[in-house]
Amino acid sequence: TQFIVFFFVKLAYFFRKMPNLDSVSCACPKTVDLELNKEILKVFIKDVEYKYKNLVPAHQVSLPRFTVFDERQMRAVHAEAERLAALDCSELIAELSDLKNWHPDSGYVDYLARIALFKHKDTRNLTLPPASQTIPSSFFDMDKVQRKGKLLLGAAKGQGMATVVKIEVDPEQNLNWWREDPGLAEHHYNWHVYYPSTEPEKDRQGELFAYMHEQMLARYNAERLGVGLPPVVPFGPGIGWDGILTEGYNPNLEKCSFRPAAMSVPESTSIGSRIIVPSIMKTNTERLAIAIARNYLEDPKGNKVELTMDKLGCTMEANMGSVNKKMYGNIHNDGHVLLSLINDPKNAYNIKAGPMYHTNTAPKDPVFYRWHKFVDTIFDDLRSNLTPHKVEDLTMEGIEVKSVWIEDLTEVDSPPNRFCQDVLTNRLYTWMAPEAQTVFPDQGEVTITNTRMHHETFTHNIKVKNTLMEDATLVFRVFLAPAKSDDNLETRRKDFIELDRFVDVIEGGTERIVSRRSDESSVLVPPAGTVQQILNGEITDQQAPCGCGWPRNLLIPRGTVAGMRADLYVLVTNWKEDAASSSSQLSGSVSYCGKIDQLYPDKRPMGFPFDRAMGFDTLEDMVRAVPNSCSREVEIVFKGLKE
Repeated sequence: TQFIVFFFVKLAYFFRKMPNLDSVSCACPKTVDLELNKEILKVFIKDVEYKYKNLVPAHQVSLPRFTVFDERQMRAVHAEAERLAALDCSELIAELSDLKNWHPDSGYVDYLARIALFKHKDTRNLTLPPASQTIPSSFFDMDKVQRKGKLLLGAAKGQGMATVVKIEVDPEQNLNWWREDPGLAEHHYNWHVYYPSTEPEKDRQGELFAYMHEQMLARYNAERLGVGLPPVVPFGPGIGWDGILTEGYNPNLEKCSFRPAAMSVPESTSIGSRIIVPSIMKTNTERLAIAIARNYLEDPKGNKVELTMDKLGCTMEANMGSVNKKMYGNIHNDGHVLLSLINDPKNAYNIKAGPMYHTNTAPKDPVFYRWHKFVDTIFDDLRSNLTPHKVEDLTMEGIEVKSVWIEDLTEVDSPPNRFCQDVLTNRLYTWMAPEAQTVFPDQGEVTITNTRMHHETFTHNIKVKNTLMEDATLVFRVFLAPAKSDDNLETRRKDFIELDRFVDVIEGGTERIVSRRSDESSVLVPPAGTVQQILNGEITDQQAPCGCGWPRNLLIPRGTVAGMRADLYVLVTNWKEDAASSSSQLSGSVSYCGKIDQLYPDKRPMGFPFDRAMGFDTLEDMVRAVPNSCSREVEIVFKGLKE
């Protein structure tokens, strides 16, 4: 197969002495170096004048149709990354840049480069350029734009016009603007880069896998409510797979096929030599249901393993923390592969895989959310078995949250961009606007224009009273959920979107207002280090190398023209008790992405306090019983398309 050929060619190359390449100059410092950060751009951007003087046979081999959802492929690419990471820094860059120039649009090469650079001791802390800039054909419809010299004019598919002119033929297209946002694709792609399934699992990786995708669903359902669509319905073995997949989808991407509406799930499909059978996946799901009912999993030796959200998440994703792959299978990854190959399950017609095959295209497809809703029903079975939170689990003696409100900051930050000059608290404005982005396809540097959602900058303002005689180090947990006519807290629990989580100190015997800017949120990806910034040496410590985190323009739901009502909720707890260690910090995009090679900083269950049932009928009852919490109704107003 292609992988076997590729492996032996690379093995032969390993024993070949690397040429002394005058095109690469790398000092390999032990600390982050802006010049070295510039040097690695050769790994991600094709040189249009490249002469292939570093040519080796390995680069002529056709690369596999790569997906992170196939364990065999993942083991091969990570083994290759280990080999590259052991090279001298200059050799690493030379090999990867050769691969990029031979295969400029390869998702395999981009993934391999990111893994290898992260593993190498001299490059692991460097800022890597966004994948939307380096492999733009995986993010944008490059065929629909008009070229003029080196300037690419026009807009990629998914402009968001569906939010201005409603689409009736296929209502799901009214959310193309959200699903096709490049920042959303970047987040999902980078999360799976830094939480691979074939390496030793990181701290609470399984739980984070469950929580991050649960939050994607909560945010997507809020957007569906805003355009008048019902919540996502699960689609998986035993729940929908016996019928048809009503949603079709055309990503208009070179690397993906489209899927017509009303397709049926095949009886089987194959990837390489492995066969994926839905009936076996259903059996594995039933085994997990039995395990949840018994509150334990069985390892390969028949030993009982206590069931936790982390163990269940690892087993569902079938990463190296899986308790028993033979018994419980590879449910999550196999679902992605099977749904992506629904057009050509036997590979009889050489049809390209659908969006579900790739982590940077999967979130574009409506079936991604239906599949993950199915996956989440399994996690929900466990959540429903967890002991409900008691009042004492939530309260903190001596701390009272007097009030919470939101204040718009845009009038201060950028007056010309405001829609409304009145200063209103508890009202947020969103709008859509064209946004230019420079990308680097194989033909050279070009600029595209894509219409994206935006919101005005705001602050959470929380008035806190500390009646204790000593200072209190507190963690502020901020959530938002669309208001509903049914205020039953148990039915609304999964609607709560995490907006922020941060730490502050309130002096003993004082009362003060704690303010936190929305652009400082713990769920947001730090400002991206673009190719241009790397070239200009403008990289700062605030730009995380991993690129994982929620898109900064999608922090809050779009809302409606008339104004969507939502409940803002904040719970304040003791950080000295909740911190995983004395050095734990809630900095960066920690909520959905954790800390690379560190403990997840918050010991509480992810999503706390909405991670399980609580003994309250309504949110108001909860606030009344927990004085260190507070809620406020806010309004989100969508102002339409802004030119």
